[in-house]
Amino acid sequence: MVRRVVPGVLCLAFATSAEAAPGELFGHEVLETPALSAAEAVERREGFQQMLEKNNWVQIDDQVRPAAANGAFAQPPADPQLGSFPPHRSTIFLNFFGQEGMTPGNNAALNQSNCFNGETDWPGFMGSEAQALALIDVFEINMEPYGVRFAYEEAPPAHLPYAMVMMGGTPDLLGLGGGVLGVSCSSDCADRWWRDTTFAFTGAINPNNAAVLGTTALHEAAHAFGLAHIGDPSRIMNPFVGSGVVTWADSCTPYDDATGGINCQPTHAQYCDGNPAQNTNAELLAYFGENSPDVIPPTVNITFPEDGATFAPGEEILVEVEVDDDHDGFGWQLVIPELDQAVQAYAFERSWTIGFPEGEYTVRVEAIDHERNEGFDEVTIFVGGAGEDDSGLDESGDGDGSGDDGSGDDGEGSGDEAGLDGTGDDASALDDGGDESGCNCTTDQTPPLGWMVLGLMPLALLRRRD
Repeated sequence: MVRRVVPGVLCLAFATSAEAAPGELFGHEVLETPALSAAEAVERREGFQQMLEKNNWVQIDDQVRPAAANGAFAQPPADPQLGSFPPHRSTIFLNFFGQEGMTPGNNAALNQSNCFNGETDWPGFMGSEAQALALIDVFEINMEPYGVRFAYEEAPPAHLPYAMVMMGGTPDLLGLGGGVLGVSCSSDCADRWWRDTTFAFTGAINPNNAAVLGTTALHEAAHAFGLAHIGDPSRIMNPFVGSGVVTWADSCTPYDDATGGINCQPTHAQYCDGNPAQNTNAELLAYFGENSPDVIPPTVNITFPEDGATFAPGEEILVEVEVDDDHDGFGWQLVIPELDQAVQAYAFERSWTIGFPEGEYTVRVEAIDHERNEGFDEVTIFVGGAGEDDSGLDESGDGDGSGDDGSGDDGEGSGDEAGLDGTGDDASALDDGGDESGCNCTTDQTPPLGWMVLGLMPLALLRRRD
């Protein structure tokens, strides 16, 4: 979905080469906005069209959605289990730095976006740190009532489910025309997929205009939650940018389809007594819950193998774990510290089949919530009969299945630190093919770890993980 400017209200100010000088924000280098040649601009437009055709999506003016047979937007059916989904905490990473080598897909932790047709370098924010902080304030003020957290100094840990807004660039870099301020190519319904990437084209607006930049970026992030355009110009989800303060709508407000079709209509109707309208506040509360402190870390209990178990070299070992938290939305990963390897449970796996060469290994599972509380459990296993000598147990002496709430220092970090190459191909979050969770999205992200993962046994995606 693309947010447009009301003609005459705001003049676009694309960054010039002088404005796009490389710099630093929050201690990180910011990628410069490239100047496309005429041929490169044509190539980007053609690539965007190829992406639409490949995925059977349609762009109707300002929106990108799966296509129905008649060329309109496909509408997923109403989900009878919608009310049974508990609110989930969320984190949004405001990426002001840009990113090299972004690829097609729907996993923010792997620097993916469904908007891309191939590998793409995406630029960062060309304004000052003070201007960036003003945009962050817009997010924090408007999302304060809800259970959403923000990151901007660095990306969250990869095993924490987080969404990302790319705070830089111009629409031509994606193959879009001028006059658009942001876009989302990841819009599921009821926010059942938690790792979307959206774009706010900050290179197209004067960076001093924090109100427009901030609400545009928030508007696009909200499309990834599944929210649609509404007709009240004083509301964030209005498709046009004007002057004055805008807020979330707190009552059922009719749609505004002036810029194209409306997404997720059956979902919105479930919060408006079946009427063709959207109660934005009601949906945000249903998805994220009310804001409140979260001081309880997740619990982790490795149920198999037992601590001290011995296996033959190359034997397939089924690792099973129980994880839980007092708020939904948390994430976890399997870590083998001795090999400096980790595999994030992007599909919320609770079991893995693994195999090792001869030696002594720590099998550790770490969990994290959106307040960055961490818990872990670990066991020591012996491959090749080494279990007769238990002097190799790690210094902590843990692994008794008690669900220690330790810091999770060993093996933590991104897929890069864990040796993942990030080349997995995630299924599209825009796919309305309909999995049983009502999420319209799945993932086949299988980490390419030759050292251990022989097969995955994921549970149903995006359910409450009891």
